[in-house]
This record gives sequence, structure tokens and C-alpha cells, in this order.
Amino acid sequence: MSPADPISVDRAAAPLLEARALAIAGRLSPLDLRWHGGQLVALLGPNGSGKSTLLGALAGILPAEGSVLLGGDVLTDLSWPELAKRRAMLPQRQPQLFHIPVFQVLSLGLDQGVAPARQNEAIKALCEALELESLLARDFSRLSGGEQQRVLIARTLLQLWPSLNPTGKVLLLDEPLAGLDLHHQLALLRLLKTLAREGLLVVLAIHDINLAIDWADRILCLQQGRVVSEGGAELIDEALLERVFQIKTDRVEAAGRVWFMPSL
Repeated sequence: MSPADPISVDRAAAPLLEARALAIAGRLSPLDLRWHGGQLVALLGPNGSGKSTLLGALAGILPAEGSVLLGGDVLTDLSWPELAKRRAMLPQRQPQLFHIPVFQVLSLGLDQGVAPARQNEAIKALCEALELESLLARDFSRLSGGEQQRVLIARTLLQLWPSLNPTGKVLLLDEPLAGLDLHHQLALLRLLKTLAREGLLVVLAIHDINLAIDWADRILCLQQGRVVSEGGAELIDEALLERVFQIKTDRVEAAGRVWFMPSL
């Protein structure tokens, strides 16, 4: 389907995010996706597999062939302010040039039409979930890389926080766990799972196969810009991991959970 082709949508059954023949020459082969709210979707694949490219195309940041529909509306038909209300994107790399306190970083971009008390409540809830309370008065530029990452994640989540923006439905995160210790990785995953249960669609690129299996409702596996597998965690096995990551793994089952460990 070309960008000029007409799109017929049954809005009653439309997913929150849909891709139709989405492609970027030399980077992403044509793919079709239909993802509904209430899901946490993990993107798996080696470096250069197309995870960031796919997220950028789904967010409307990267120009692409085909079509993306957001809540049944064609992405390219939405204005930038409307798009910002309905989806939020955390890029993999962001300029870290803020020489202001963390509280002000979190406040950047908040809708000034929302009552300050509601904004403060949302910031407080996010800071508790991501353990940022002790950092609020500190200069952002003086934080460690992991601390900065948590602040930037919180700033992105505020864009779609339910009490501040009931219109927001799609959260796209490019390697949000990068630079975080395991404790804070799990804290973030718990929060993202909660937001998904409240109706958001959460899509994140991730490198940890076992965390993806533990937390994701669906897993999309990419290799060289092509979709290799898309579905539940039960589709992940030793053969798929060897094909995509060129490593041999052993399947381990313990306490009702499945893990894949590199073969020695």
C-alpha cells in the first residue's frame, strides 16, 4: 500500500496502533502490525536489527512508506500538537544539556491548562515509582547516566500520565532500561505493566531476552529489518535465538518460569 492509497477503518474494532506495509528503504522491510491497548510489547533483536527504526516510524519521527494508524486515524493526518497528546516517544539517545533542577526538567512540556495541584500529584506519583524523590532539587547535568535516564523516562511518562492526559494511549520507549541497574529496571517494568493494565499500549525495545519473556504480553523479534517472529513469549525458543542472535542457548525451567541461558 502506498501513502496515497485510501484507508478504510472500522473504528469500533480499530487497534490503538496499526502499521500497514510500513517500510523504510534499506532499513525496514514492509511489515503489518495490529496492537491494542492493555498490552506491553517488547521489541527484540541484535544491534542494527531495526528496533529504533521501527519505533521512529511508528512515532511519526522517521518518514516511511506505507501507513501508520493511531487510534484509527492516519498518523500523517495529525498535527504535531495532536500527535504529542496521543503518543509519547523516548528516543534511545537524548541530549543531556539541562542545567536546571530535576523538578524543572520534569515540568518542561506539561500542559499549562492543567491545574498545578494535579501536575504535582502526577510528578509525586512518578517520582515514588521510579525513586526520584531525592533527586528533585539536584542539577540534572550533575546526575549519573542512570539517574538522568530515569528522569527522562519520567518526563516522557508525564506526557501520557492518565490523570493529566486521558487522550494519551501509546507509549514508545527505545531501550529505556539502558544504564539502569536491575533494581530500577524492575521498578520501571512494574510501572509500565501497570500503565498497560490501565489501557495504554506500551512498546519498548529491549535487549534482555529473559526480562522480555517475564514482562511482555507480546514479543516482536527483528533481524536485519525483517520481522522474524511476533506473538506470545511461547514463540521464543533455542532455534529462534540462534537464528536471530547467533548464539546457542539452554532452556531452563524453574519456579514455573522459563529462562534462556547462553550455552557454555
